[in-house]
Amino acid sequence: MGKIFDFFEKDHREIDSLFLDLRFKALAEYRDTFEEYDQRLERHIVWEETILFPALAEKNPMFKEGPIRVMLIEHKEIRQEKAAIIQALKKADLAGAKTHEKALASVLSHHNAKEEQVLYPACDRFLGDKDIESVFLKIGT
Repeated sequence: MGKIFDFFEKDHREIDSLFLDLRFKALAEYRDTFEEYDQRLERHIVWEETILFPALAEKNPMFKEGPIRVMLIEHKEIRQEKAAIIQALKKADLAGAKTHEKALASVLSHHNAKEEQVLYPACDRFLGDKDIESVFLKIGT
């Protein structure tokens, strides 16, 4: 694959691994693991929204009103489900957290597939080496 695809797909897998670990945790461990998961997922989303998507939209504006717009809508859904989990955990409601965890898993499975099948390959196709280098410098890699 390409540089953008490889980096972001690897980050998806690492974040997914944290998410899978949630299933086997008691409340205190769940909170700790979810906090790390939430931070990693939010960082990933911010990289996309503030660095990657604008770079792609600049090179190929058709992506802004199509795939990028869809991703931004789904990012909002992801954040809503994460917030619902956090609220449930504040109430020590592990069952409620797990209910929202299932909804989050559903959104993320479709979302990540679209990014990996459409957006990341498009970034590798439309962004030049200097653009990709700039993306990674802004991310801090």
